[in-house]
Amino acid sequence: MLLFNSCRKDNTINNATNATAIIGTWELEHAQISTNPIINYPLGNGNIIQFKDSLYAKYTNGNIVKSGYYVIIQDTSVVSEVGLIIPAGKFTNRIIFDNDLISKKTFIQILNNKLTFLSGFFPTDGGSDISYIRKENIR
Repeated sequence: MLLFNSCRKDNTINNATNATAIIGTWELEHAQISTNPIINYPLGNGNIIQFKDSLYAKYTNGNIVKSGYYVIIQDTSVVSEVGLIIPAGKFTNRIIFDNDLISKKTFIQILNNKLTFLSGFFPTDGGSDISYIRKENIR
């Protein structure tokens, strides 16, 4: 079981009013899906997610693969949803893409120019931990 921990106060999205911190361009840094090993991606890998106001676009190898709308809401159910021990105050926001309320919840954390997505239920090998690093801000 994973443990996410932080001892200091960081520049973190912690409520809906700070949700604009996600706006910008982010490049895939690492991904762990299910029980597969962590894959670390080199800089310039072409796997990008870009956020503008309420719009997003995902690129794979430099080609757009999906785009649409997103919203960020407060949701403190991360522990029960992903089955991990997570310190209070972490991953308290959820991102919803294209008004999809049926798929597994995806929780986000922005910390020191790193955007992390958690979803799925880790104890049954169904979780994913995907991180992006900030490339640039778009305002």
